Amino acid sequence: MYLNLRSHGLGLAMMVLLSACTVQAADDAKTSKGRPKTAAVDVAIAKPNPEQILESFTGTTAPIQEVMVRSQVDGQLQKLAVEVGDRVEKGQILGQQDDGVLTGTVNTARAEREAQVVDVAKVRSQVGAAKANVEQARLALVQAQGNVLQLQNAARANIEAARLEAQQNRQDADRLTQLAKAGATSQQEAEQARTLAQRTQQTLVNTQANSVQEITQAQTAVKTAEQALQAAIAQVDIEQGTVNATQRRVYAQQSVLNQALEQRSFTVLTAPLTGVVMERFSEAGNLLQTGDSILRLGDFKQIKITVQVPARLLSQLRKGQPAKITLNAFPQQKWSGKITRISPLANATSRLLPIEIVMDNLGKVSGGLLARVSFVQPQQNRIWVPEAALQTSQARKGSFSSKPKQPSSDRTSAQQRPQPSTDRNKASATLFVLDKASPQPRVSARPVRLGAQRNGQVEILQGLTPGESFVSRSSQPLKDGATVRLSAISESSSSVHP
Repeated sequence: MYLNLRSHGLGLAMMVLLSACTVQAADDAKTSKGRPKTAAVDVAIAKPNPEQILESFTGTTAPIQEVMVRSQVDGQLQKLAVEVGDRVEKGQILGQQDDGVLTGTVNTARAEREAQVVDVAKVRSQVGAAKANVEQARLALVQAQGNVLQLQNAARANIEAARLEAQQNRQDADRLTQLAKAGATSQQEAEQARTLAQRTQQTLVNTQANSVQEITQAQTAVKTAEQALQAAIAQVDIEQGTVNATQRRVYAQQSVLNQALEQRSFTVLTAPLTGVVMERFSEAGNLLQTGDSILRLGDFKQIKITVQVPARLLSQLRKGQPAKITLNAFPQQKWSGKITRISPLANATSRLLPIEIVMDNLGKVSGGLLARVSFVQPQQNRIWVPEAALQTSQARKGSFSSKPKQPSSDRTSAQQRPQPSTDRNKASATLFVLDKASPQPRVSARPVRLGAQRNGQVEILQGLTPGESFVSRSSQPLKDGATVRLSAISESSSSVHP
């Protein structure tokens, strides 16, 4: 019984609906046969766009600088004082590794260096003794040279005296001999004078010979003193060379000590930058080898985003060019950045170039977020309109139409539907502009010359001036002079600011 009543109610409802549809269709037919239906349109104000937004590309956020803290020595990790998410300052101590073995190495190197310093002091004292010997040898040489001069002066005096005495005795002997012949003196006295003259002559010869011998011995002593001086000087050079060699060993040992000290300093883990701990790879108590990862730090003062851009856009990009950035994690916010690096190498297969963009971070953007980047290119205040605002020009195919899409079965509509122009700079289309002089909203068809097409927008090169009202979307195809009905979302001239 209940089912029968329900079926009966559904049947009555269907009959009412069919009756309403029949009445509405009859009313629509009457309207179409009477007067044409007014088109509802969205009106927009033509505004110059000072910048052009290129295509949008996706990338991933990353810190401007990222550093991996690794173990630089072998040893146990004794302490790790930071956790993931902690903020660290450059130079801050992050942890400590075992330094017992390295401390022993440092002490051994220091003891060896101190022993070599003592050796340097010893050889320097030997250099001092050798220099004293040089001074003694120099004094002996001066004394020997003085002896030579003294002997030479004395020999001259003795020889001169002996010569004068021999000459005088010879003259006396000659005079007495003449007197003896004359009988003025005796032959004995003359003979004595001649004997004395011979004796003094022999004394002269002996004096000359002795002087030559003494001077020769003194000159030999001078040469010996010179040789001793040269030997003493050479010994100083030898001792100084020993000092230099020992000092170089001290320097080498100091380098060994410095290296040991540096190795021990590596056991203290310090932050190489100011940033945030991104990852922690080890725990206290683990035995680490050189090169093992401990922490990953990132500097988030700025955010770096790398996107892959087609090579065809390379001519439109430059270093320092602004970019607009949106993040899926913060859909209501927008960021701005700039290009900091354009890779000189494109992928040989995909023909994509890595482009790096950097933006300032206020402290809430982290790494690994999905980012969408649009590059901004300044332009000469060109006007851009939606593709739906353009209607196919009858004189030229290949522009854009505001007609709604028809089913593929409608052959006539499919033939009239325009395709995007392959030559944007020469394509033309019709744009409907609102006639402000008309008391009722009325549109007039205006041919416009098209430029580039990007992201659903078309550039108007000619035919539309800033401040004019144009139809951005229509409920049905329009004709020149058609009366229209403005929608509630249409822009008014009061909303446009110069």
